[in-house]
Amino acid sequence: MNKNTRRYLTFGGSALISIGAVALILINTTGAVGQAAEPASSTPTSTEAEVSVPEIKVVSQESESGSASAFVPSSGASAAASLTTISKPTSTPPKPTPPASSALTDKNKKPSYSGKPSASKKATTTPKNGEVRNGKTWMDGFGWVDGTGGGEGTVVSGMHEGGEQVGIMD
Repeated sequence: MNKNTRRYLTFGGSALISIGAVALILINTTGAVGQAAEPASSTPTSTEAEVSVPEIKVVSQESESGSASAFVPSSGASAAASLTTISKPTSTPPKPTPPASSALTDKNKKPSYSGKPSASKKATTTPKNGEVRNGKTWMDGFGWVDGTGGGEGTVVSGMHEGGEQVGIMD
């Protein structure tokens, strides 16, 4: 495709998109294309029902006594009810007392132990890299891996470290 053909196709495509955009704008602003405007008549075509709305009463915010008027939907009336109740304890709770055991209160008696406490002597050493146990191999960073390794490697002449061939590729 040469330069002039590409230029004509670009111009034609842009013109087509612009015409389409203008058509969409006209359809959205004037209704549908090709429809005649509806004739205006002196009498209304639809019957309008009169709607009456009762007067809206503004109820003040909650009064200082803690009660306010609340709307009851089932009856359509308002009822005076306490919306929030704040209660404070009249007395302080009693202080906790320890159990009345002589062993807990006798300061002269020392505690007795059945044996000398000792720490667990289980060794938690990390295995060395490449160590094999129960058919699994330890690999640092991965843990125990199935198998014993022993993959196969091949050397190809003319290859470089990253696997990229060195030289001319024909």
